[in-house]
Amino acid sequence: MDSKNFSAFEIDAIGEILNISLGASATAVSTMLNARVDITTPVVKVLSKEEFEISNLEPAVGVEITYIAGLSGSNIMLLKRHDVKVIVDMLMGMETPEEEFELNELNISAICEVMNQMMGASATALSEFLGKVVNISTPSSFEIGDVNDFKEKYYDNDEYMVVVGFTLKIADQLESEFINVMTPDLAKELVRGFLPQEMLEPIPEPVQIPKPAQIPEPVPIPEPVIETKTELREPASGGILSQEEIEKLLSGSFGGDEPINAEPPADKETAGGSQEIPQMTGDNQMAVQQMMDQIQTQQQMMSQMQQMISQLQSEQQNMRKTGSPEPKTINVRPIPQNSLKDGDIRFEEQEENRELIMGVPLEVSVEIGRTRKLVKEILEFTKGSLVILDKLAGEQVDLYVNGRCIAKGDVVVVDDNFGIRITEITKKNGE
Repeated sequence: MDSKNFSAFEIDAIGEILNISLGASATAVSTMLNARVDITTPVVKVLSKEEFEISNLEPAVGVEITYIAGLSGSNIMLLKRHDVKVIVDMLMGMETPEEEFELNELNISAICEVMNQMMGASATALSEFLGKVVNISTPSSFEIGDVNDFKEKYYDNDEYMVVVGFTLKIADQLESEFINVMTPDLAKELVRGFLPQEMLEPIPEPVQIPKPAQIPEPVPIPEPVIETKTELREPASGGILSQEEIEKLLSGSFGGDEPINAEPPADKETAGGSQEIPQMTGDNQMAVQQMMDQIQTQQQMMSQMQQMISQLQSEQQNMRKTGSPEPKTINVRPIPQNSLKDGDIRFEEQEENRELIMGVPLEVSVEIGRTRKLVKEILEFTKGSLVILDKLAGEQVDLYVNGRCIAKGDVVVVDDNFGIRITEITKKNGE
């Protein structure tokens, strides 16, 4: 495969598609890590086996994702080993020394889960973008010990691979580069759903251009026959006819006397064959039929316009004779007003309904404070564990009614029971 198979439009399209899909990935990772995640605009390159190099990522870790629906092929994400450690530490809520970090089963599972969320969001964005369902398999993680082994595995059948570079920034914890490697077939499949077909054709077409060049050769063959009728060559080639030529063609189609009846004998004598004349008349009939269809449609449109104009004129004349039409009468009815007795009855009903509402029980609760813990910390809870809330001692607590905060107050003790003395009623915005 030659790198020229990717035009400038296709290179830009690949970058734009991955920019959209990895934008959704950044949102998913940001939610998982509870930190701001930014991914820069991608840089797309088509590299051969000799040009491929990841020295700036060593020691590197690869995560492979295979498409199982919508697309065919796989994506390989290559990251620094240090970047994997930072992501895993943020996910687990701990900090591991660099020398103690290793890709054990727990860490591999953690980074695969991050990549699963990341590429899952990317697949969802691709599904909406391409208009078809795109699904991925479970990611698999591996360490890259030797770059040559990686090249032998993934450059097996392809002389070139599409390599896309990004810069990943996670809050103030990480800012590093990672790359995405995909096969040319997968890149072409992505581009096929992005660019119109016209932009994809010029790339493979140079090989096919000589073949259609042979098609125009049989076209000049009927030229000797066409030369006998110079007036009829223009309809066959799709040229513009003058008014005189149109009249001649129409008169010939209806059996005219002079122009066309005088020429067939000359054609028979000069051409010397009776088979050439039916070919010309057949072509002429097609051209004449098309002209007649166009004229008929124009005539129909003109007749419809004339009918509309005549109708408008007749209506205007009738209006002048009869004068202006009589105005339409509108029935006006007074608005029905309720009597005072009806108002008294409704007021009594409202009072009864209000008394019913006043008897509805509501759940009242007091919230002392809140806090937030990681999954790891919650799993470590035992008897005697201390949980510190976000409220200070002596600070007001919140009073909730049916899950909605309506007041604040101080905690008091009444007859060995806790209570709350309301000090402030919470008002809605705008009140």
